[in-house]
Amino acid sequence: MGLRGGRVFTMIGVYREFEGCMRLVAHVLRRVRVLALPPVADALTRQMYFTGASATAGMVLRGAFIGTLIIAYVIEVLDANSALAVKILIWVVLREIGPLIAAVLVIQRSGTAIATELALMQISGEVASLQQMRVDPRDYLVVPRVIGMALSTAALTFYVQVIAVGGGMLLSALAIDASLGELTGDFFVLVSPIDFVYSTIKSLLFGAAIAVVCCYHGLHPPGTSINAVPKATINAVTQSTLLVMFLNVVFAYLVFGQALFGLVTAKI
Repeated sequence: MGLRGGRVFTMIGVYREFEGCMRLVAHVLRRVRVLALPPVADALTRQMYFTGASATAGMVLRGAFIGTLIIAYVIEVLDANSALAVKILIWVVLREIGPLIAAVLVIQRSGTAIATELALMQISGEVASLQQMRVDPRDYLVVPRVIGMALSTAALTFYVQVIAVGGGMLLSALAIDASLGELTGDFFVLVSPIDFVYSTIKSLLFGAAIAVVCCYHGLHPPGTSINAVPKATINAVTQSTLLVMFLNVVFAYLVFGQALFGLVTAKI
């Protein structure tokens, strides 16, 4: 009986969290116009700078290393030509790894910061103070963070892709027997606009999903003491990571008919 009761409470908790996140999504879509207000616009600018601009420095070496590793492995280890190496680079970096790397970085930096900040504001009574001043906390705290993180994640994804593809081809030309001109030519022949559209839409979805989950757990900490802050942050990071992985699988399956790098394929 006790085990069944625990499962029931767990399911109820999951349902409440899902419902709460959906309510936040609906509120953001309904109240996007509040971004025209100066205080909310300032919050949007700060969020975009923190999530996007201040995170680019650490991505240069990582992105270039990933691109170089893919090209070098395909050419040297698999003994393939440059066209296949570039094709795998496009498939892995543009479609999958680029958006995922950006999403993980956003979760580590901005997701934890949002959940911690909002949980502290909730516990210290700042959220209640906004309500007493007849300011909807969701307008001032949630809307700019969700929009700002979605846009910043898309920009960060594009930055990762440029560094990984461009830096990978450049370093591969220097480190192994690969022609930079041949790699570049194969890239422009094989790449298609759908690759960039796909990664952009997916990264926007990733950023918005991360922000919604982190805002929800920040505004609903599991307690009223300071000990609830790290719990809220852990819940936000864990659930946003799982949500990003789930959305990545679903999105790849719906768009390309395959997921998990081809392990799951739709029957056409």
